[in-house]
Amino acid sequence: MGFAIIEYSVEAWLLPGIKVGSGGMGYVSWLGLALVLLGEGIRKVGMLTAQSNFTHNIRVRRDERHRLVTHGIYRYIRHPGYLGWYIWCVGTQILLCNPFSIVAFAIVTWRFFRERIEYEEYYLRRFFGYQYEVYAARTPTWLPLIP
Repeated sequence: MGFAIIEYSVEAWLLPGIKVGSGGMGYVSWLGLALVLLGEGIRKVGMLTAQSNFTHNIRVRRDERHRLVTHGIYRYIRHPGYLGWYIWCVGTQILLCNPFSIVAFAIVTWRFFRERIEYEEYYLRRFFGYQYEVYAARTPTWLPLIP
């Protein structure tokens, strides 16, 4: 985030015409805002749908109240919290017209979610077995190169 702030500041100083604050929002910034809102919406719908099954900590022990959520948005997106956060994150940099940070945020967050999904799904397969295998096979993550 620090890099993004520095990039925005330097570019606004050197090339003030490409940033949001100079003459209104261009099409790129409007696209970024739309992605920020879309990402936040996907994430929040996922949280509300999963209710107590949504946590920020990956569970490594199954709780008797732990259920595999496959309805609502989870019917179409296997990890809506991750997808939403990814879209939101990249969208913030598109909104700010930060070309270097767009690429950096996309790569860093993609790597983070690739590793996190692999780790989390290891436990989901242990907890739910075949039921999770079937669900994962039919429901994509929608994250680039993460089936």
